[in-house]
Amino acid sequence: MAGRLNRSAHARFIYVEHAAAALARLQKEHRVEIRVERGEITQFSGKAIVVGLLEGVTRPDGSTGAVDKALDGAITRLIADGDIRGKAGEMTIVHTMGKLPAGRVIVVGLGKAEKINSDTVRNLSGNVARFLRRHGYDTAASVAPIGAGGLEPESAARLITEGTLLGLYRFTRHQKPEEDRRELESLVLYTSEAGSVEALRRGVRTGTILAEATNFARDMANEPSNYLTPTEMAARAQAVADETGLRCEVLDKEQMVELGMGALLGVAKGSAQPPKFIVLHYRGDRATDQAIGFVGKGITFDTGGISIKPAAGMEAMKADMSGGAAVIAALRAIGTL
Repeated sequence: MAGRLNRSAHARFIYVEHAAAALARLQKEHRVEIRVERGEITQFSGKAIVVGLLEGVTRPDGSTGAVDKALDGAITRLIADGDIRGKAGEMTIVHTMGKLPAGRVIVVGLGKAEKINSDTVRNLSGNVARFLRRHGYDTAASVAPIGAGGLEPESAARLITEGTLLGLYRFTRHQKPEEDRRELESLVLYTSEAGSVEALRRGVRTGTILAEATNFARDMANEPSNYLTPTEMAARAQAVADETGLRCEVLDKEQMVELGMGALLGVAKGSAQPPKFIVLHYRGDRATDQAIGFVGKGITFDTGGISIKPAAGMEAMKADMSGGAAVIAALRAIGTL
């Protein structure tokens, strides 16, 4: 298909005027800042420190032990009393009472050591981020779990970043802002090892790119179809191309007729909105002709669902373009990386 499009004398680039504006609007959404600093977590002066505790540990060590020592053994006593057990997902707030620059310590249960893996770190990071937001902590600090579950520094930072940004996602673009709405503004990952700083920063960068691409796709899937028309979806694809240096080709109805795209044109007859066919190109290794093609369904509303599905699920028909959104988002990540 791509070859045929490229050979067509009538195939042309359609640059939508508001493409840049579309991207600028999307980038205004809230995003927590995640950064890496060398030092001890006990130095952090923000709202909360996050430390982990494995199940079965009675006397914490490492960064958790350092925080426990600064608190005169408060965490150890809570463990002994059975208030903290280290079970996966358990979260306990400990007030520092001025013994640390930060006002709170969040002790997070990590579960059993042998069960820690990439998924548990990512998922737990999302849960922690939502916990911090729910309690109104706008600044927090943690330590990357280097070595836990066999994770290298770069992987650990990437997973924490992905989990945090994915976990904090919510689609509120068309809702009236809550007057007392609170957000987590920044998360600092501390390390005492100078040699791991750059690897951790690479992990944060990669995790940010991947999570933002996922949230970009989520935004499009959540957008109502009277906002995300085929023209608007093409504009967002063009904005991604402009941002990342991809080539964007958008075919209009006349070009689709010439190429014999009868199935797509048939679906488009169910709407007054003109159809668009989006092709994004990323050129990687120019020394090879090998190519990979991603194909995603981009029907912005499944009108066929009205006649063959219960009305109770009709609101979900706007997500019929999720495959197309996933492809656009994947190319955005590839182009940025």
